[in-house]
Amino acid sequence: MAATTHVLGGWIESAGGPLLMLPLSARTAWKGVWSGDYREACAVKDRLESLVRPWGDVLVLGDEPMRTGVLFRPDGPCLIRWRYAPDEACMIEVALETDVDRLVPVESLMFDVKDEPYAIIDSGDDGGRAEVLEFKPPAGQRLVRTYEIQDDAKQVALLLHRF
Repeated sequence: MAATTHVLGGWIESAGGPLLMLPLSARTAWKGVWSGDYREACAVKDRLESLVRPWGDVLVLGDEPMRTGVLFRPDGPCLIRWRYAPDEACMIEVALETDVDRLVPVESLMFDVKDEPYAIIDSGDDGGRAEVLEFKPPAGQRLVRTYEIQDDAKQVALLLHRF
């Protein structure tokens, strides 16, 4: 099986602001630059932060607006954020082969995941018209752990958010 088969739906990129993950059923409630939503998302200083909304919590992917994908590892789905790599195959190989249980997370965040599909979108976009990367994370109160992974020999660096 080729390594690229582990990434669901390809990659999503931002026009400059942070990406975010929100319930697919509520994505039209996100108005991006046309409301205070975008400003609030841009104020995030950590790699992950939760914004509380009446229709469901929003997970803001802070730090830099990196290309992001959903990766299925043996320990479950995670978000993979591309810092640098010579190609996609190297990025995925490092993300799959790294034993994150041996690493210390750089951040952890409790996040309430509804039992439904989620959308990853550009925070600047209107959710109803945004490009969407869709996936279904495990439902319930989740401790989302963030790992910085770097493999100098393969020239790969990434952020990995594990649910």
